[in-house]
Amino acid sequence: MTLIQRMTRFLKADLHGLLDGLEDPEEVVKQTIRDMEEALERKEQTLTALHATLQRLTAEEQEAGRAAREINHHIDLCFEAGNEALARNFVRKRLETERQARDVARAVEETQARRAALENTITAQREQLAAVVQQLNRYMATRQRQASTTSAFTPGQSGTVLTDDEVEVAFLDEKRRRVGRTQASPERENEEHEEST
Repeated sequence: MTLIQRMTRFLKADLHGLLDGLEDPEEVVKQTIRDMEEALERKEQTLTALHATLQRLTAEEQEAGRAAREINHHIDLCFEAGNEALARNFVRKRLETERQARDVARAVEETQARRAALENTITAQREQLAAVVQQLNRYMATRQRQASTTSAFTPGQSGTVLTDDEVEVAFLDEKRRRVGRTQASPERENEEHEEST
């Protein structure tokens, strides 16, 4: 499963239901977060390389423009001097320079488009990463609340210890109620017997 598929699955799914079905849900999500961070880091390195490439290409483009202006100046001088053979050589150089300038301009355009697309991807993935981190934090907070609620109502885990005196008083109270029930039972039998006769 690719990283994007995994992220999409986490973002679209009910995170609680999905994580409850996993063996170690927090570790799975934390690993996914680490994977996402590593992927973002690689993309940011690529973006840095694209910036450097763009700077180099821009410098080449400027240099080609400067060279073309210089060649045009030489062509003017050659025609003024009536040296068409030399002018022809400079026209060839100008054509080569113009072709290089077009190639560089095309490379600049392609690099700018790649950079813009990568910036958009990085922005989207940062938002997805933030959403996954936020969902994990919510999930962990919910789990902690559930654990504290459960532990508060678990017998023997309430934080209060019963004393022997409390147990003894409760035992005597229970014993008295039972004695009262047994004494009431014969009287009730007599009443029922009299009603039947």
